[in-house]
Amino acid sequence: MKLKRKFGLILYVIPSIFLVVLLILEIQFAKKEVTAQKIAYRESSGITYKTLLKPNNYYDTPYLDENYTVVASLIDKFIVNYNYLNTFSTDLNYTLKYDVKAKLNIYDTNNNEKPIYTKDYVLVNPNEVKGKGLMAKVDLNEQDINYYDYNAIVEQFKREVIPEATLTVSFNTTFKGTDSLTDQDINSSKTSTLSIPISQKTINLDIKKTSTNKEELVIAKKKLRAGTIIIIVLTVILFIIFTIIYILYVIRTAKKKSKYVMAVEKILREYDRAITESKSKLRLDRNANTIEVKDFQELLDVHDNFNIPIIYYKLSSYACVFVVKYNDDIYFNVMKSDDYK
Repeated sequence: MKLKRKFGLILYVIPSIFLVVLLILEIQFAKKEVTAQKIAYRESSGITYKTLLKPNNYYDTPYLDENYTVVASLIDKFIVNYNYLNTFSTDLNYTLKYDVKAKLNIYDTNNNEKPIYTKDYVLVNPNEVKGKGLMAKVDLNEQDINYYDYNAIVEQFKREVIPEATLTVSFNTTFKGTDSLTDQDINSSKTSTLSIPISQKTINLDIKKTSTNKEELVIAKKKLRAGTIIIIVLTVILFIIFTIIYILYVIRTAKKKSKYVMAVEKILREYDRAITESKSKLRLDRNANTIEVKDFQELLDVHDNFNIPIIYYKLSSYACVFVVKYNDDIYFNVMKSDDYK
């Protein structure tokens, strides 16, 4: 029985140890799989422009570059270039959206807190570019801003007020990139503007414009694959199942004490002051008068009467004897497992 129980315990322990080792290896693999990755990206945008002039006798060139002062009536249109560039340290799947809008605000110079006229224009309809790589860019070159058309609108207000107007051109870009290894998203929304004064007699071509320049480092962690998660969960479940089976097997096969053993142990525990256990075989006088008492309590009475210790001797795993010797009399009581079934 003991050999069978040991074999059963080994049968359950070996798979459990194997599952623990397997789980440790899976966790180590998972740690490598979620190692952090650094993604650096640099984003920039800029606006350049030149002023196309009407035919005139003042300038030898058909257009002027930035940082000039020019008579407004000589301006035909502005030719604007917008360039957006985003570079990355690793390949990204990206979507880049862009559009160009303009807004004309006309104010009364006597009260310029609130515009008296506002109108929105769409100069370039929304566009979308998708790709994958280390770079995303938009080049909108030679976008015409017809100064004459906007100025004509402002001229209509000169009958009523002294107008002052500004045309604000907005170049809008929205970027979304995704790292395929970590599923890390990089999102950015940028607007570069060009503010052009309208209705002034002379215009300083150092026109207000805003550009963007951004550099950032993103720490991305690769997500565990669904397959890895499933394997780890299944391993944990199997380990729990084997542990429960092992515990149940140990409980089921554990050797239980019989009623006989519990009765003997109770006597030895409660009356240890009166009992002496004999390790050697009892040697009894053949000529002695042997008296068998019916139970241990009667033997305990004999002990109390003569103040003589009770000798306990284990005959086998299933029987024992309690003895009291007094002169030529031997009082004894035999306890057998058969009596406790």
